[in-house]
Amino acid sequence: MMQPTHTHSTLQYIHISIPEILLSNIEIKNSWQDYNQEWSYRLEPPHASHPFQRDLYIIKSKNIETEDIKKLLDNTVFKNSKNKDDLKNIVEAETVIKEILDLSNYIPIENWLNDTGNRSIIESMIDKNKVKLLDII
Repeated sequence: MMQPTHTHSTLQYIHISIPEILLSNIEIKNSWQDYNQEWSYRLEPPHASHPFQRDLYIIKSKNIETEDIKKLLDNTVFKNSKNKDDLKNIVEAETVIKEILDLSNYIPIENWLNDTGNRSIIESMIDKNKVKLLDII
């Protein structure tokens, strides 16, 4: 298993929506799991609004606590829009996602960072089988 080695990165937080069928390589628990010394992840329980899709949060930290995540998100809200437009951070996020989930390079990760949320039910249903990058900080 490859380990992400990002030494000078500003990337701290990744939020994706992923089809359940692609989750075979991670522990499915509703608590933070350490991937390696640098990255941890948490898989949210299924939600009725998007069946067969799960939200996965990936954060750069060891022994992360809920309070620390809230503090991180509150303190970096101003950087958020900058990171979303930074191609280097997007590419790094995709690399980390593929490594943690052990995804093939042939599985695309769609950039939904600037999605307005004004998608139709039909569009959402069609997109249910895609990995979607929703947020990075």
